[in-house]
Amino acid sequence: MKIGQFANENNISIDTIRHYMDMGLITPEKTTGQYQFGERCQEDLKDIIYLKNLGFKLSEIKTIYQYRRIGKLSSLQYNQYYKRLFEEKFVEIDNKIIEYEKIKSNLQAEIDHFDTTKNQVIKQMGMKLSAVSLLECKECQQEINIIDGDIQNNQILNGVLQCNCNEQYLIKDGILFTSTTIKDSYKLRDQKKVINEFSDFMYDYIKETDEQFIDNVYKSLDWSYSRVDFEQLQYKNILHLGTGIGTSLRYIYESLPQDCLYIALEPNYKKMQVLKSILESYETQKNILFICSDFLNIPIKQHSIDFLIDTGTSTYSLNHEEFLLQKVQGYLKEHSHLMGSYVCYENFHINNNINREFRKNFQLEVIKEKIESLNFERKEETTFTYIESHPGRYELNILKGEKTYNYLYIGKRLG
Repeated sequence: MKIGQFANENNISIDTIRHYMDMGLITPEKTTGQYQFGERCQEDLKDIIYLKNLGFKLSEIKTIYQYRRIGKLSSLQYNQYYKRLFEEKFVEIDNKIIEYEKIKSNLQAEIDHFDTTKNQVIKQMGMKLSAVSLLECKECQQEINIIDGDIQNNQILNGVLQCNCNEQYLIKDGILFTSTTIKDSYKLRDQKKVINEFSDFMYDYIKETDEQFIDNVYKSLDWSYSRVDFEQLQYKNILHLGTGIGTSLRYIYESLPQDCLYIALEPNYKKMQVLKSILESYETQKNILFICSDFLNIPIKQHSIDFLIDTGTSTYSLNHEEFLLQKVQGYLKEHSHLMGSYVCYENFHINNNINREFRKNFQLEVIKEKIESLNFERKEETTFTYIESHPGRYELNILKGEKTYNYLYIGKRLG
């Protein structure tokens, strides 16, 4: 019979049969240019399956076949030979069982250890009362005052802030919302469930995302924050545009001075909720102000920010022609510092859904020109290797065949 029929009758793939042929385990006759699989091939395949079920590797089965084919042993010799093979395999498997039992026991101990931490206390984080003085209404540029609030441990967990023009800002579960971002569908979710969902997401993300892409994310974080003198951030106000689920913040969280204020700004309240839930599970609590606001209506005072982390401009550029960094200059103090991470495209796929008029803000030279026009003095900059393969299903804005990389910038405003 031909290879296709042989494969079907034995419920095995043609590729597997060809692999067995390449190893010399199955040796069909070749007539008129085609392989013919006869009774001998059937017996060889039956023995392969039998020996594999006994734990033998294909390389070991090949040795058995070679011995059998050229040894020409008597029945007694065959029995002795196979008995010896099976005894050796039995000892090997027995040793593996002992080894795996030890590994199993160690794994169970680790699992039990993790189970003991599942009752870890979640420390609820809210908006510190001291942060209210930093806020400003974006409609009338007046201070915002607390008119109603659930205040615990000098922080507002839920409440209403209002200014003289009656514009209101809501605090829900410790997150400050503007009128443009508050969602009627927002509801408090179980924090442990959020953390578990995030853990599942990160497991899938790392498993399914291109290794080089993930390596570049880590290299970007390491390059940027290894150049930050965290002691110099004491009593400083840090604004992070586009915090997302907090990859950057979680990377430096333990290094943040206790007396600095880190303003985590993210328009997507679900991402903000994930970040906040994760941070609430940490043993140490830092001074974090969670603001769910669009990038152009941040309710903080002008000239109040000492250090700007910009990972939001590239996100903003997906749907806008303006360069976001230009739009937020009013929040910065003189001589403030900028640390930016910008996505660059070397080329765009024909099916890329970023509008053509927005694509200029993903070009390296344009990004450099925009930053220089804002009176920043460059201290350091770098780029990383192109990612040419599609990074995975979670990175929807990068298509196969596009060359993308990160441009990292560190600079200081001249005034």
